[in-house]
Amino acid sequence: MRNALALVVATLALFVEIWTIVPAPNGLLLVPAVVVPEIAPWGVIASALALAVVAAWARGRIRVASVAMCAIALGCALLPLAQLPGTIAAADRAMRATLGPTYVRGGGFDVARFFRGPHPPQDIRIERGLPFVTRDGARLALDLYHAPGAWPHPAVVVIFGGGWRFGARGDTAGEDRRLAALGYDVLAVDYRLVPRYRYPTQVNDVEDALAAIARNARAWGIDPKRVALLGRSAGGELALVAGYRHEPVTIEAVVAYYPPVDLAEGYREPPTPDPANIRKLVSDYLDGTPEAVPAAYRSASPLAYVRPGLPPTLLVGGARDQLVLLRFQRQMRDALLAAHDTVVSLEIPWSNHAFDSIPEGLGGQLARDYVAQFLNATL
Repeated sequence: MRNALALVVATLALFVEIWTIVPAPNGLLLVPAVVVPEIAPWGVIASALALAVVAAWARGRIRVASVAMCAIALGCALLPLAQLPGTIAAADRAMRATLGPTYVRGGGFDVARFFRGPHPPQDIRIERGLPFVTRDGARLALDLYHAPGAWPHPAVVVIFGGGWRFGARGDTAGEDRRLAALGYDVLAVDYRLVPRYRYPTQVNDVEDALAAIARNARAWGIDPKRVALLGRSAGGELALVAGYRHEPVTIEAVVAYYPPVDLAEGYREPPTPDPANIRKLVSDYLDGTPEAVPAAYRSASPLAYVRPGLPPTLLVGGARDQLVLLRFQRQMRDALLAAHDTVVSLEIPWSNHAFDSIPEGLGGQLARDYVAQFLNATL
């Protein structure tokens, strides 16, 4: 009986931790592939306990097999922690090279924060559902998280992700509170979703939200000359496109987490495996294939807007991203550098797409700290 229980424990431990290194074959298993590496300290504890249990319970060949499986699980859980110091050092070098020698290290991993869990500030004043009208007369809204202290404040406009098909402006409320506590007015904006609305509606909606911010900056206590855009995934694409085009407010910086930057190539070369069906997401957004609507693919791709004089850009992505391959982020970085624009590219080797949905996880903590440093240097 103990042999059977030990085998079950070892199998479960290995099944969970293997997603630190194995790509998810479908959407269901994408969840552990995103979550497990980000909670690696818990994985180390659980795998070590499993190893001790099976070593004590099992006998014979079952003991050998169970111990081996738990040892592999423990090794998988330790991998992100082993990569952490080098990742911080590389990020610090990239930030210092771009922001100058006065840059003070902003990243790290706080074990206490990890085990304590997310505790966004609760004393941030929020105005929800502030309306703005789009160019075609639709009524959308934004939520305004007021920073403490005297007005006017620099502002961060947050654009949610979700493959242009899902999501809402409240999805990042915890992170928006944290940003506001750092001294930024945070505006989480709406945009209309696929499949009812296709490109360029989403970009237009973001630009119309920016126009509303420009009109109401004084009333809302915002400095219209110190505005950054921050987007995740599809929201990152919208942030880059909107930030690189002429706007009614001065865009001083753009932060994009794992953004699609070349939609035609993303369509032609999807990830393998492809748990999110990238071709369908992109073709639904742009209402066709790259061959059918090449102009839409070009104008929706941030890479097409690269030129000298763009606002400083921070790109954040994971090396294990299964929706937006990291090579596209590097391509964007290289194009911006070639145009002599300011860009920092942070690469997190263990992280998958949407890694920061675990706010106090390994990647989430790192990204938040470096984003705060970048905004402090550019706004």
